[in-house]
Amino acid sequence: MKSGNSVKVEHKPGEFFIVINGKRAVIDYTIKEGKMDLFHTFTDPELCGQGLAEKLTQAAFEHAKKAGLRVAPTCDYVRDYFLKKHREWDSIVEHW
Repeated sequence: MKSGNSVKVEHKPGEFFIVINGKRAVIDYTIKEGKMDLFHTFTDPELCGQGLAEKLTQAAFEHAKKAGLRVAPTCDYVRDYFLKKHREWDSIVEHW
């Protein structure tokens, strides 16, 4: 299955996730003192290469912006890949 508009990003406190055929892709976060720490992403190996981590990270950033939160990108994927490709989110990122 290819990722596309039909892929639904779901949200519950602490994670955004996608489930396809029982397999999961997830981005985990915590919120403390007005900051959303995106600390972990995981994509089931059977789902890799479909852009799901990017879709999840995009959803997390949109949520943070709506909630007025800053984002601490402690996850390597978010910091080293997503943010280099998506500079439009620099204004809400906590740099250290």
